[in-house]
Amino acid sequence: MPRETTFDSLSYLGKDLIIAALENPYECPMIIDTDGNIRFMSRFSPRLLGITPSEVLGKPLNEVIENSHLHEVLKTGKARIGESIYISGKQQIIANIPLKDLDGNVIGALGKGMFNEASKIKKLLHEIEILKTQLGFYRSDVKNYDFLVGKSAPIMEVRKSAIQASTSDAPVLITGETGTGKEVVAHYIHNNSRRADHPFIRINCAAIPGELFESELFGYEKGSFTGASSHGKKGKFELAQGGTVLLDEIGELPPNMQAKLLRVLQDYEIDRVGGTKSVKLNFRLISSTNRNLQDLVEKNSFRKDLFYRINIFHIKTPNLQDIPEDIPRISSYLMSCLKEEIIRGPNRISNDAMKALKQHNWPGNVRELRNVLERAVITAKGSEITSEDLPGHIKKHKKKKNISANNNGSSSLRNILDAAERNAIIEALQSAKGNKVKASKILNIHRTGLYQKIKKHQITV
Repeated sequence: MPRETTFDSLSYLGKDLIIAALENPYECPMIIDTDGNIRFMSRFSPRLLGITPSEVLGKPLNEVIENSHLHEVLKTGKARIGESIYISGKQQIIANIPLKDLDGNVIGALGKGMFNEASKIKKLLHEIEILKTQLGFYRSDVKNYDFLVGKSAPIMEVRKSAIQASTSDAPVLITGETGTGKEVVAHYIHNNSRRADHPFIRINCAAIPGELFESELFGYEKGSFTGASSHGKKGKFELAQGGTVLLDEIGELPPNMQAKLLRVLQDYEIDRVGGTKSVKLNFRLISSTNRNLQDLVEKNSFRKDLFYRINIFHIKTPNLQDIPEDIPRISSYLMSCLKEEIIRGPNRISNDAMKALKQHNWPGNVRELRNVLERAVITAKGSEITSEDLPGHIKKHKKKKNISANNNGSSSLRNILDAAERNAIIEALQSAKGNKVKASKILNIHRTGLYQKIKKHQITV
């Protein structure tokens, strides 16, 4: 564009319009020359800076505002947008822009406020936090394990069922013991479905306090209860719009929430806590549990109508001890994943170590296998994991002993059961690295029961 056109446009605007643009009360612009002296300041500056133009015109900027970076753009010729500084005791968001002539030479710099009210800054920060939360959900992935790399018949059946499930939006129920990869299957279904480009939101029903269930799942309006955000909050169902919701440990869902979930699945809409308008939803539901929901239904602990609603497509994940032929493949996959997290260490497993891994019964399933391999990778000194790098309860495989007779010529069934229970608890605690909550989940018992059994068997943790 010719230079004359630029000047003609300015001339066409007129002096009054140009001054009005500079004097606007929303940005309170300030201009300095190449020496860093203030040459212009909006008459509305007292709102933003707490100073009047007559007090500072002609003075060096650094004598007026100590922490301003406006003079730095004179040197770099590059704008600095959205910087936060404190002026007159108030936090301000500032844009510093170099002023150049038509030949590209810096002839000054312009500083202006991006927000002139603290409330606007707080609102922006709140919106950023919401975006961060959503981004965290959208990036949700499975880092622990993936047993679908196996080739055994049970794994092939799971993969076949998962692919079939991914072709529709029908609710899926995934059951299996702790650590068998139920979440992996859920991700597999989502990633192969038409919803793959939308969020995958996992909700752990066992980890949300009962009094927060409704607000976490359905969200709330501002001021709906004490401690609520003044801006309100979207629930996890809303965050999953267009994608998939995984209700993990659905067997732990409180009875009152079971009824509300059933309504959501019937109408696909929710009412936020404190809200007056229903919010339409579009998501696909996948549920998972290590509990027998059929038994819970018979005990009236789980709604029968909800059970049939979520159990349209059922997939059961196998225990690791049932697929020993897949342990080498799964171990190899886990090793490759661990190498992304742990730079140094072995990258293969010796034959003797693999033999020990295949002989172990793995009460914690693939999750326990990953923990064992992670520890071995960290502690091993050689280029491969040997049996000596494995935990004692895995590398020391004792031969089955004949049941010894007691004085009456018969074995004590109680002693045999106690010994088996004690060994199972020790293995679970070792797999959970001493974490009793995790160990109780591996054993599928309540942690209070675990504490009692630890005391009973005099197990030192």
